Amino acid sequence: MMPTLDNFDVVLAAAKGGDENAASVLFRSYHPILMRYLRSQERRVAEDLAAEVWLAAASSLQAFEGDEVGYRAWLFTVARRRVSEHRRRSVRRRTDVVDPVAFDETSAADDPAATALDSVDAQHAIDLITRHLSADQAEVLILRVVADLSARQVAELMGRPVSWVRVTQHRALQRLDARLGAKSRGNALSV
Repeated sequence: MMPTLDNFDVVLAAAKGGDENAASVLFRSYHPILMRYLRSQERRVAEDLAAEVWLAAASSLQAFEGDEVGYRAWLFTVARRRVSEHRRRSVRRRTDVVDPVAFDETSAADDPAATALDSVDAQHAIDLITRHLSADQAEVLILRVVADLSARQVAELMGRPVSWVRVTQHRALQRLDARLGAKSRGNALSV
């Protein structure tokens, strides 16, 4: 379910004016869907990329003009650019990744288990999408469904024609149905 702010214009104006509470409302409303998108693109560095996106968004917020749908499209444009920049940097500068097991002994100040449980279903869906679809199909589907962007907005974001976005989304849904629908129909028959 997409977050909706009943008074988006008021919240945006307050955030532009430096109101920390308004900025917090924007963050809490859009951070979960932003994280789902970033995890679908670069799982290991999604948190770092999210931080970069929010810093860029905060520094450019004064220049933003538009409604809530436009804000969402703008935020995901920033996110996609950060993912692209990360990939370019990664190719130039290889590093050794630390095994996540090394962090098992560290404790967190907050309750990540509660946060994780809140987003398990959505993240499971994202994982299925990225596992069964090509990168382009997964990105289109996530931007259309999770980010709730229009086909036109996704086309602009990805630098593709609107017809390509629609066809890619259609093929992605058909592919998911062929792969996952058959499994669920088979499970229904065996019950």
